[in-house]
Amino acid sequence: MRSILFHLAIFSGIAIAHAEAIRDSSAWRDAQRILPQLAKQHRAAKSFALKFEARAMGADGEPLPPSKGSLLVADSGRFRLEHAGGTVVCDGKALRQYTPSTKQVIIRDAADAGGADGILLRFLDARPVNASHLKKGLRVVLDPTATKENLDSLIVTLDPGNAIRSVETQDGAGNRVTYVVKSLRYGVHISTRDFTLQPPPGTETVDMR
Repeated sequence: MRSILFHLAIFSGIAIAHAEAIRDSSAWRDAQRILPQLAKQHRAAKSFALKFEARAMGADGEPLPPSKGSLLVADSGRFRLEHAGGTVVCDGKALRQYTPSTKQVIIRDAADAGGADGILLRFLDARPVNASHLKKGLRVVLDPTATKENLDSLIVTLDPGNAIRSVETQDGAGNRVTYVVKSLRYGVHISTRDFTLQPPPGTETVDMR
């Protein structure tokens, strides 16, 4: 009797493992199909507006207060990033970074600072190494080396409509940050005023061009 139960348990385990392999295989195919489509859509967009919430956890496991932010990107290297630490604006020629805590605006050449339009592309173009279906959506583990950043882990979660729900990163020091996408809209209306910066009076300007 014990022998029969033992073999039934083994058979059951094999069946479960096989079913999980099928599910994983399906998720893997979905990831390989969906991510390139998202990257293509993102690359073709002339403008987009992203609203997000950052939830960070230090290497000690203690959570940090969540912070909200927004990113507006247009062609010609123009973007506007607003978050808890300040505002970064680029008109395609010069980048201006305002930090309220120091009451400073630092100006750099746009070519030296890099653009913000590739933020999501760095994740979407990364090679998937594992994938699994969630109750609602898809979880994809990506190769973090593709981002050229000091990351040990990179995970993208998609909702049932194949839209980006969140991006989770972990660096070499063990700091984890989850960026929850609140909204992502393509082809949004933009104005030249969106890429200008008007800091409050008394702000010091440091021109590093």
